[in-house]
Amino acid sequence: MPRKKILIIDDEPDVITYLTAVLEANGYDSFAVSEIKNAMDKVREIRPDLICLDIVMPGETGISFYSKLRQEKSFDSIPVIIISGMVETEKFNFHSYISDDSVSKPECYIEKPINVGYFIRKVEELTSKKILTKK
Repeated sequence: MPRKKILIIDDEPDVITYLTAVLEANGYDSFAVSEIKNAMDKVREIRPDLICLDIVMPGETGISFYSKLRQEKSFDSIPVIIISGMVETEKFNFHSYISDDSVSKPECYIEKPINVGYFIRKVEELTSKKILTKK
């Protein structure tokens, strides 16, 4: 069975290194981009099974990228985990960051520092759902 592909979009090299190590150790192939301007090209290239997305990025926010991703029919079903240190998980309100109510909220929000066990459980859950919805 092919390994699931996870795309990490984050401008912090330490976060990319950490998430890559965690994902690879748990049987996933990980790919990373550190700038939003390169993110959609990478999505087209690898067709990830899941995206881990930071909110605060230089130039363009992760929320802006997420909105564009959801507007593309071929990518609108890719599960997204927002990973950020901006706000606590229980206080995260996606629609306070975006005024377009037609954009569905991401599948998951995880605050930094990351609880590895919880993160891997969510990755497993969300990549399994994608397989089930393809059939």
